[in-house]
Amino acid sequence: MKNILYVERLKLKRSRLWLLYLMGPLLGVFLAYINFYKNYNLFMQPGDNEWIEVWTQVALFMGPFVLPILVGIYAALVCREEHVGGGWKQLLALPLKHSEIFLGKFLTVVRMVIITMLVLITLFIGVGFIKGVEGNLPIFAIFGFMIRGILACLPLILLQLIISIRAKTFGIPLAGSVIFTLPAIIIASTPLGQIYPWTQPMLAMSPEDESPIQSYFLFYALLIGTFLFLLLYGLRSFAKRDMI
Repeated sequence: MKNILYVERLKLKRSRLWLLYLMGPLLGVFLAYINFYKNYNLFMQPGDNEWIEVWTQVALFMGPFVLPILVGIYAALVCREEHVGGGWKQLLALPLKHSEIFLGKFLTVVRMVIITMLVLITLFIGVGFIKGVEGNLPIFAIFGFMIRGILACLPLILLQLIISIRAKTFGIPLAGSVIFTLPAIIIASTPLGQIYPWTQPMLAMSPEDESPIQSYFLFYALLIGTFLFLLLYGLRSFAKRDMI
């Protein structure tokens, strides 16, 4: 597995991932601070922490919009080389288990999401100090929201990876990601939002008093169930593909 992950990193070297790592979080943080200060009196109530209220806007813009699209791009990128010049046939002809190949690509996308979220946290805090956000910075709470967001991305990563493996062009998984992202903010406020992979990151990243989640036990049970179903389906379907 270590060698598979190393090869996946090598294949992505020329993809200029640093632009995606920077531009996605920068957009999410930029929109969050603009919306927060534009509607400051609406968001801030007596006793509220400004950092938490700004983070709520980060979750609102990053969770259902920027992050799902980035996941779609990342999943498409890790499969792009194999779709060129019979790359899948060459890869599957190697003495490697199909499950290891699939998991290697999955873990590669997970690593990319983790880097994205770390950049997001850095920009969020940096811009906050520049803007003079008041109150104590609840660093552990913010990191908790970040970790929850990463975990909530896992089903979406699997889903986008399954689509990207089957799609022969880069544009198909990306277009699908954009299409299913558009209604995410509306679906998030309905019971369907708890099982809709494009809204789960936003719900997980949001502070408890700002989230429409009624039962966190039910939410995480559904999240785990969705993840296990997609993982088993992805491994099984990929194992049956002798030639792609």
